[in-house]
Amino acid sequence: MTEPDTFDRPGTTPMTRRRRPAFAGPHDEIDVPPLDQIAPTLDPPWRKEDTETPDRTAAYDHPDRHRIGLRVQPRGLAIQTWITAGPDLPPIPDATPEEQAEAQAANDARLQPGRTWHAVLTTRRSKDLAAELGTLVRERLLPALTNKPRGIPTPAPPARIGQPDTTPQKEATQK
Repeated sequence: MTEPDTFDRPGTTPMTRRRRPAFAGPHDEIDVPPLDQIAPTLDPPWRKEDTETPDRTAAYDHPDRHRIGLRVQPRGLAIQTWITAGPDLPPIPDATPEEQAEAQAANDARLQPGRTWHAVLTTRRSKDLAAELGTLVRERLLPALTNKPRGIPTPAPPARIGQPDTTPQKEATQK
């Protein structure tokens, strides 16, 4: 019984496989300036918080307990931004039924309490990172509190082989 069976596995341990081939180049990495230097300055009542890693994260608070957060993703390829709605909706006034319906519709259209809306800024193609980050926060995150975005429009599906392309094309004019 001490004879090895021909169908047994060899007694050596298998080699560990590398995750990337040895010939692969280094990962892309972008040197992003510290986030505390490029984070936008928001108008009051927004207040910037101190964070444990000010070069990688930034946070803002609002008296209504809304929050904005910014974070540089690993390797500096993107900056993730988000806004979280505070816990309370504006009250519906004691008024005419039409005014109450308008107030209810406005509450339904806004970002609901505790919900979060995200937006990402890619840093690879950015020329002026601080200006683009400020624009993203002011024009995409802050409006989400009062008018919840429905989502990102999906691109048209590609044309199938042998069928004409139905996507609208802009025609270039030559002068």
